[in-house]
Amino acid sequence: MIFSRILEIFAPINCLGCGFEGDVICTTCLDALSLPDRTSCYACGRTNLRGRTCEVCLRGTVLAGVSVAARYDGVVKELILRLKFHRLRAATETAAKLLLRTAQDWPEVQLVTSVPVAASRHRERGYNQSELLAKAVALRAGLPYQPLLGRLTATHQIGLDRRNRLEQASGAFYAIRALEGQKVLLVDDVVTTGATLSACADALRSAGAGSVWAVAVARH
Repeated sequence: MIFSRILEIFAPINCLGCGFEGDVICTTCLDALSLPDRTSCYACGRTNLRGRTCEVCLRGTVLAGVSVAARYDGVVKELILRLKFHRLRAATETAAKLLLRTAQDWPEVQLVTSVPVAASRHRERGYNQSELLAKAVALRAGLPYQPLLGRLTATHQIGLDRRNRLEQASGAFYAIRALEGQKVLLVDDVVTTGATLSACADALRSAGAGSVWAVAVARH
């Protein structure tokens, strides 16, 4: 781990898109990325203003909405893999820049938190990529970051449909302190069905959060 951190400091960073030295994804390649549909409900896809959860889906979740910065393919997929498995600091900063491009869609928020990973994953990697990302977003947005959630169980959701993901994620998270009406921005790297984000929002609202809005780098 120490060697990889030293190597990152001295090794040149090349753009995943064009190969030019400087950033993990340069400004030109960032601007060229195709954006996902940011006007639809994360759960059902119905057209809804700025990613808000539609009235129908709000019957089954307290998650107010989800902002997604990009599609999970190409250079964005490689960016997330580097963030997730290699702790590349430059990848964290680039992913945070992507997330902040959606800031115009966010409702009023007062603090930032992250989706927790299972203890086994944290031991294996030595960090939580969503926490790194959330801290970078909070710093750039001028908001406080606070760890608000714990995880009771590890979930393995690859290959599961939305219903099974929701069932598995339900009850997997808990708030580590009481909240007094604060409006929370919940950060994760990738959203697929939104089951994990919805379960986290349930825990935060049960602890007293006034509202929960989620942001993710990419939609799988």
